[in-house]
Amino acid sequence: MELSEQLKKYRKQKNLTQRELALKLNVSDKTISSWETGRTYPDISLLINLSSILEISLDEFLKGDFETVEKIDKDLKLKRVYKKWLIAVLVVGVILIGGGFFLSTYQYKNATVDRFNPLLETKIGYAALPTEKTAIASDYETMKDSHGKTKKILGSPYKNMVVTDDAWGNSSFLTFYGGLAPKDKTYAMVRHRGSYVSKINFVDWDSIPKSIRNNMFQDYSEYRQMYQMYKEGQKDYQGKGNDSPVFTVQTGKY
Repeated sequence: MELSEQLKKYRKQKNLTQRELALKLNVSDKTISSWETGRTYPDISLLINLSSILEISLDEFLKGDFETVEKIDKDLKLKRVYKKWLIAVLVVGVILIGGGFFLSTYQYKNATVDRFNPLLETKIGYAALPTEKTAIASDYETMKDSHGKTKKILGSPYKNMVVTDDAWGNSSFLTFYGGLAPKDKTYAMVRHRGSYVSKINFVDWDSIPKSIRNNMFQDYSEYRQMYQMYKEGQKDYQGKGNDSPVFTVQTGKY
């Protein structure tokens, strides 16, 4: 016997109208009518409630109606699939949103992250470099040669150089390797994505675009204390939104 006929049979045995049964199931009487005419069928949770209300086991209720049982089984499988897809979509969504937020805020802090950050554009900036004449002890890196002897090297790396990217003076502190600059080319043209430096070239002062030179100091010594001042400023304003990795250099030359 089909489920529709079973439902009608046991409902009448309980002396319930379609409306009365609908109220017990919290559905409309039209829904009960649709079930009893075979146009639709209840889902598994409603079937369990029906068997309880009509006081009949599910096995007896569905006995003989193989087509409906197959449909219910198929629906259950589809729901499981949809649930898995929904979870997967939610997980991907969370990853994308979280990743986007991370990449939009975590910039100029890690060279590896910046290298592959699609939200950062590649820029060409310019920096004044310390030379053997202008460098002080802190500008040198202490290293050991192949014989174990200690020596001081300039430019391996250049640490926290002020790199100015445009005519507005927008700048950032970058660290990069280059070795000792030629005497006639004491500036660096720096290609970078955030804090990741992909390439540098040594250039002279006149090779730097004039619009950028207007917001650069020609003498490296003018930059020497900037990084220390920046770090001290971060301590003073920690948690107050003053941790931007990009700052403005204005020399007053226009």
